[in-house]
Amino acid sequence: MNVTELARKLNITTAELLLILPELGFDIGARAIKVSDHLVEKIIEAYKEREKRLKFEKEEAKITEIKIQDDNGKIEATKAQRSIQIEDNIIVKDLAEKMGTPLKNVMTELMKNGIMVSLNSSIDFDTASIIGEDLGFKVEKSNNEIKDQENELQKVKQLEDLLAKDTNKTPKPPVVVVMGHVDHGKTKLLDTIRKTNIIDTESGNITQHIGAYSVELNGKRITFLDTPGHEAFRAMRSRGTKIADVGIIVVAADEGLKPQTIESIELAQKENLPFVIAINKVDKPESDIEKVKKELAELNLMCEDWGGKTICVPISAKEGKNITELLEMVNLVAEMENLSADASRKAIGTIIESHIDKNQGPIASVLIQTGTLKVGDEFVSGATHGKVKLMADHLGNTLKSAGPSTPVRILGFKDAPIVGDIFNAEISAHELKDAKKGSQKTGGMQRTEYSGNQKVESEDDETSKSLNIILKTDMIGSQGAIIESIKKLGAKEEFQTNNIELKIVKSGLGSITDKDIIDGETTNSMVLGFHVKIDSNAELLAKEKGVVIKEYKIIYKLLEDLEEDLKKLISLKVVREQVGELQVLAIFKTLNGKMVIGGKVIRGKIIKEGTTKVMRLGKLLGIGKIGSLQSGKENVSEVSQGSECGLEFIGNTIIKKDDLLEIYKEKTV
Repeated sequence: MNVTELARKLNITTAELLLILPELGFDIGARAIKVSDHLVEKIIEAYKEREKRLKFEKEEAKITEIKIQDDNGKIEATKAQRSIQIEDNIIVKDLAEKMGTPLKNVMTELMKNGIMVSLNSSIDFDTASIIGEDLGFKVEKSNNEIKDQENELQKVKQLEDLLAKDTNKTPKPPVVVVMGHVDHGKTKLLDTIRKTNIIDTESGNITQHIGAYSVELNGKRITFLDTPGHEAFRAMRSRGTKIADVGIIVVAADEGLKPQTIESIELAQKENLPFVIAINKVDKPESDIEKVKKELAELNLMCEDWGGKTICVPISAKEGKNITELLEMVNLVAEMENLSADASRKAIGTIIESHIDKNQGPIASVLIQTGTLKVGDEFVSGATHGKVKLMADHLGNTLKSAGPSTPVRILGFKDAPIVGDIFNAEISAHELKDAKKGSQKTGGMQRTEYSGNQKVESEDDETSKSLNIILKTDMIGSQGAIIESIKKLGAKEEFQTNNIELKIVKSGLGSITDKDIIDGETTNSMVLGFHVKIDSNAELLAKEKGVVIKEYKIIYKLLEDLEEDLKKLISLKVVREQVGELQVLAIFKTLNGKMVIGGKVIRGKIIKEGTTKVMRLGKLLGIGKIGSLQSGKENVSEVSQGSECGLEFIGNTIIKKDDLLEIYKEKTV
């Protein structure tokens, strides 16, 4: 028979077959064209046994194996899945070296997945993950956090370089960021300052989106960055301090400093951001202002009335008490900082919010940090560009121009920009041409820093303990924060030690569509929507396909539900317990797919219908089942140590005298 025809029968490539044959014990040569007819059936049988053994070993790497009890009744747990870390790309031979696996095994797995490469070829992370998983390894990306920090520092440096070009500086209004613990009253404070009622529109009284608002006090303008209050938005709060001039750190007088309060203080100090402490909720009977000041003193933040330099203002956001005094202190700090900008140049700023409107297209909020932006100005922002078609303030009033420290909503982006990207209207014709060319190359798709965006990954659901998610949100700011929180959740020790992966296979903006449902079915994913609608067709299709859709308006509720789902995966863990070993003494009958053998139980006990490993000189030959079990010519369900028995082995492995059978039972715990 031709080698090609035999390879077709085995559903593999000819090259793969020639690579595998020596491993099976049939070395016919690397350039052989034909295989002797008398070898064909033997090769097919040996190949099937190999596949079964590899599948068994792969499954074994995914489960917990418990050895039989020793003389003291102690059970030894073994078989933890190994993991390796790699970069976004890796050379094939380097991957084999990292796994400590023969190169030919890695090449075989690549060919099985239809990837024909050489040992010096580079493969991407996704490909390496699939190959690694097939070989019993968990492949993780390395140094992602370091890279994210480097990217962030690069943005900050670029912004600093642009702002340093100011020549004709004049005083500018301060940009203020409000930080603190989740329920200490940040949103209510902003609400009181603006004399609006934003808090009633927020889910669970937690600000969900970044915005910016301007107010006036005694003819002086102050711009507030409305940063989210929940810890899920740590990454955004970090960006907020980099574009803010003054911070207000809110502390509840009835609760004092919380871990998130301390984190906010450390963040402000790290960024050299001057700040004022607002001791809120002084209207409550249980409030204790002196206790808060004492806790601040323990952090080397001595309030002014205690002889220190930290400005502390007792307030009640609920009753509007001392709000004017707080704003005066903010202006005082701003004056001491000598804040200035060059309004005569073209605008430079930062994206503080971004989303896609189904009628108007991409819209973004921009904080102008220097220069003046006018309707008609062309600009570049990250990987996108555009021309200002319409500009409005936070109240919806149309603007023709906007100067330093002014937050504006802009219509005219080619694609939705990324929150935190630099907005630059001071560009040359050459820079604009390059930006347009880059947009054409990406086909209008926005490149994002969040892995998984606009991408669908396939998953082997039979052997994977993975919770797959498709995430749809209304705004990029929320999307980034949720993804960051999901990464932290998946990295928890209890999930890592149980080899459970929380994977975002796709993320995007806008309504949940039938395309999301199809992707959900393909990747065995649940679809999570945050502040988005579900298309009617998508809802019907989800019921038909059995795809789970969950809607959320509060981020921490989404995270709580995900954590519960992950814990359910832990509870569905397969445990394999070795119950005994039998030494083969005689072979009575060999049939197609079955053998009748006799042996002696040398450890533990033998049970009917147990999973059986066939071992020869310490090497695994194959696996099978026990069909029937006899002792003293009677059918029994188990045979104890020291007794002899006969059994029917169901499987294709050819057993010989003196082989060892390891008997296991499996259960889900």
